[in-house]
Amino acid sequence: MYPIVDHEVLAPRVHRLRVQAPVVAEKAKPGQFVILIIDEKGERVPFTISDWDRDAGTVDFVFIEVGKTTQQLATLQPGDRLLSFIGPLGRAAEVDRYGHVVTVLSGYGIAATVPIIRALKEHGNTVTTIVQAPDKERLFGVHPLEELSDDLILALGTKGDGMMESTTVAIRKLLDAHPKKPVDRVIAMCSLCLMRVLSEMTRPLGIKTMVHLTPVMVDGTGMCGACRLSVGGTNRFACVHGPEFDGHEVDGWEVLMARRCTYADESILQQGFQCRGCSQW
Repeated sequence: MYPIVDHEVLAPRVHRLRVQAPVVAEKAKPGQFVILIIDEKGERVPFTISDWDRDAGTVDFVFIEVGKTTQQLATLQPGDRLLSFIGPLGRAAEVDRYGHVVTVLSGYGIAATVPIIRALKEHGNTVTTIVQAPDKERLFGVHPLEELSDDLILALGTKGDGMMESTTVAIRKLLDAHPKKPVDRVIAMCSLCLMRVLSEMTRPLGIKTMVHLTPVMVDGTGMCGACRLSVGGTNRFACVHGPEFDGHEVDGWEVLMARRCTYADESILQQGFQCRGCSQW
């Protein structure tokens, strides 16, 4: 059993849990994830690691209430326990000295990208961070991003396509200044549609664009095949070959988005989350 040691509400329906999991904390790296089970009747659900403390043996992750399991997680308090907490899983994010790196974040990615940005800074990079949120009320996690980023851009907009538009305007300004003010790499952990759009925006400029893809996962070891996707014309599994991929090589965006909609149940749709085309979740 894995005790909950802290629970913080970051924004409406957005929570951070800190779990006592020394083995996971000891081996965690930026960009990796865990799969947990709440109790004996629970489902296996993946969450990207947002922080860890090796000395304390704790692991943090951020989630948004969108369905039965995340709503149940939102009720847990310090002292409650998880039945299973497996990780770290997946490949760590690629981190090196690139130069000027632009990170584009939304949702849980606002917190989950912090370890990646921290590692990028440790390697001597200049980091510009663009944060996408519907409005100020649902914006969270700004403080660590301000501390780590050389420049922080808040792309706030209305729910739906307007939110994506405000973000693409911000990235377009940076790309228009390239190569006089070069952008050497883009890292995105945001909506599928926005990651796809960003990949197409940077493709003509030859700017390496890494996207973090988290399709439906079950076992987290590549055995079930639920998280398969096509990258460079080859089948890959997000849980073992990812979750980070070169966005220019992903050639199955339509399938990824269609499969995500397939698994959206009524409880999610009733909360106003859209699942059509390139609308935002």
